[in-house]
Order: sequence, then structure tokens, then C-alpha cells
Amino acid sequence: MLAKAVAGAAVSLIGLIIMMCGDNPRGDSFSLALTAAGSPPGGAPPLAPSFNLTLYAENTRILGESCFSHGQAALSYDGVAVGEATVPGWCAGAKGTAKVEAVARSGRGVQLPDRLRRRMEAELRWGATQLDVEAKLFRYPYDETPPVLLRCKAVGPQLPAQPLPCRAYAAVELF
Repeated sequence: MLAKAVAGAAVSLIGLIIMMCGDNPRGDSFSLALTAAGSPPGGAPPLAPSFNLTLYAENTRILGESCFSHGQAALSYDGVAVGEATVPGWCAGAKGTAKVEAVARSGRGVQLPDRLRRRMEAELRWGATQLDVEAKLFRYPYDETPPVLLRCKAVGPQLPAQPLPCRAYAAVELF
């Protein structure tokens, strides 16, 4: 009877340690802010915007740091791709936070329909542009583990930054 209780406690303890130290994205919380946006003078088509993004990460684990070697992000406006960014690596210690900045640019001019382009330009002036951001973050030093996928909304540009929460998924959770 005592052996079963000890074995049960050991299994529970191992599960708790894995949950606190593992690579599950539930141990992290992410939010994203759009802090600046710009386009070439004149705003004539094609629109070639750049967007400054700030990703905030919080490691909620009691033990172990949460590290990422790098990431990639794609931005869309009303379903149209408007930019992509490389996200630099970072680490957040146990119960710690990290702030990571990235600049998203369109590789070439974005061909938005006139109605959509005018709306986006007006929203950029008002600081009320809403973008959808999808990011793939690669763990370090565990590059063989599945990446963390983020789905975020970014509204702005706003200073001070007004980060919105992101949804995080492990790549294996999607299949």
C-alpha cells in the first residue's frame, strides 16, 4: 500500500516537473504590439509599408528558462499579406519576461485594391490599423522540438505600446 502511494507521488512529481520545465507553450504567455508603421512619401500604389512590432513573452514556469533561437512572422491586413519579419532569439528566465522587437516589411510593393489601400492609409494616420500576425518561434537549444506557433492581433501604431494577447500552439497540437 505504501509502495503504491510512493509510486503515485513520484508520477505526480514527474508530471509537475515536466509541466514546469517542458517546452509546452502553455508555460509561456505572449502578447504583441504594433508600435510604428510607415509607407513611402505620397502613398501612391503600390503601398510598401513597414511595421515595427514588439513581442512580449512571459515565462510562467517556476523552474527553467524559456529560450528561442529565432522566429518568422507574417502580417496580413484584411486577408492580404502585407509584410514578413525575422524575429531575433531571446530567453526569459524562470518567472521572467522578455521584450523582442522586429521590423516587418513587404518584399515588394503590396498591391491592395484601391478601397482597401485608402482604408489602410487612413487607419495608419489614425493609429487604428488592425493586422493579423502569425509567427513561428523556434526553441533553443532544443531545435529538434516542434516550433511554437502564435496567432496575434496587432492594433496601432500606438505609443505607449498597447499589446494584445496572442494564442500559442505547439506545432503538434495542430494535427
